[in-house]
Amino acid sequence: MVKFDNISFSYGNKNDEQLKNISFEINRGEFVLICGRSACGKTTVTKCINGLIPHFSEGNYSGTVIINGREVANTPVYAISENVGSVFQNPKTQFFNLDTDSELVFGMENMGTEPEKIWGRVKEVTNDLHIENLLGRGVFELSGGEKQILALASIYAVNPDVYVLDEPTANIDQRGIVRLHDILLKLKQMGKTVIISEHRLYFLMDLIDKAIYIDHGVVREIYTGDEFRNLNENERIRLGLRCFALRRNIKKIETAICKSDVLRVEGLSVAYRKNILFEGVSFTAQKGDIIAVTGENGSGKTAFLRVLCGLMKESSGKIVYNGIAYSYKKRRELCYMTMQDVVHQLFADSVWEEFALLNHAVSDSEIMHILQYLDLIEYKDKHPMTLSGGQKQRLALAVATLSQKEVMIFDEPTSGLDYSNMCKVSELIRELSANKIVFVATHDQELKEMLCNKEIEIKDKKIQMYDMVK
Repeated sequence: MVKFDNISFSYGNKNDEQLKNISFEINRGEFVLICGRSACGKTTVTKCINGLIPHFSEGNYSGTVIINGREVANTPVYAISENVGSVFQNPKTQFFNLDTDSELVFGMENMGTEPEKIWGRVKEVTNDLHIENLLGRGVFELSGGEKQILALASIYAVNPDVYVLDEPTANIDQRGIVRLHDILLKLKQMGKTVIISEHRLYFLMDLIDKAIYIDHGVVREIYTGDEFRNLNENERIRLGLRCFALRRNIKKIETAICKSDVLRVEGLSVAYRKNILFEGVSFTAQKGDIIAVTGENGSGKTAFLRVLCGLMKESSGKIVYNGIAYSYKKRRELCYMTMQDVVHQLFADSVWEEFALLNHAVSDSEIMHILQYLDLIEYKDKHPMTLSGGQKQRLALAVATLSQKEVMIFDEPTSGLDYSNMCKVSELIRELSANKIVFVATHDQELKEMLCNKEIEIKDKKIQMYDMVK
């Protein structure tokens, strides 16, 4: 079905190979996990399957990939897409339309499907994937998780034989992950071949037929499903893999909490395009607090964070810090936010130069230290856009760390991160919180349990704050 034979690849004219003579086979109907540490080559493998390599991404390519008896390098991309459907790490890069309905039918239209069959298929997809809430909406009004579900739905509509998914849960809430699991189970039962690159593993464990572990571009191990499920805890951690099952007893990183309230939010209400997102919100926070911000996709988490840091204006209410009420414009001087899609805040021509964009001078030793800690030092002269998704995430966090702002806001900081880097990011955030207040919007249960001492849940246009028991 899918066969890799001595595939090697390096991007552009670089000598550092992303893939090094890798070979494996995937049988028809298998559910295969591609796993490994951040930047190990997982995404590059998926691009070799869907034809983006070698047809789109330039580089040095050797070896053969064969799908259904046809060599990918000798098959036009449009012909590959008849058999292979892909959901990318950043779903926005595969949207071609401004509204969700047009996006759902786009693939079928390009396949020449008859109009009457197209809308019948849309109904099937809507029912199978329970996406009624996505219909008739603007693509760029969707939350990050909703975009990911839409991307999968548009591929599901075309009904390919092979599904390739790259980090599909990066921005999906727990309810969405359950829904995704059910969709993947359905595909498996339909006899589809599913190839998924993913760091969050707990929701996949009952589905996996084969796991391919990649390290620095080399296939180090190919496990059967049972062999992979039977890996012990020490082996899992050694391989840099996330937890196999969600736990509530993850050891928390201790934080030192100041006893006096520093931040007060009073009667905060926010509306977007005449729709009320939440209203009457009041809570307090102290220096040392690390506050998880949770809620379903589309509940308003990102809007809440944008209001906190002054990128959106509240409808009513006020935000007080150290006894001073801050207008939304002044809050930009108080807060620093790393966005869900960090591509929007990486501007420089090199990793090192990103730090020059801060509003204050940063010493070379400070930059060296943070880059070394986050395993980015070898990329200091590279363009940020050449980094993997997880590396971009860590770079944005590194810049935030040196920003010297009083309130730090992170929107999905661990999307695309392996276990060891998740632990490093958690420790970094803990260190930051010593004299600051930190908000972390996340669907990552493992991170939340490990790091946060409070939780803000956004639900039904209301916000509730809870203490998390240590």
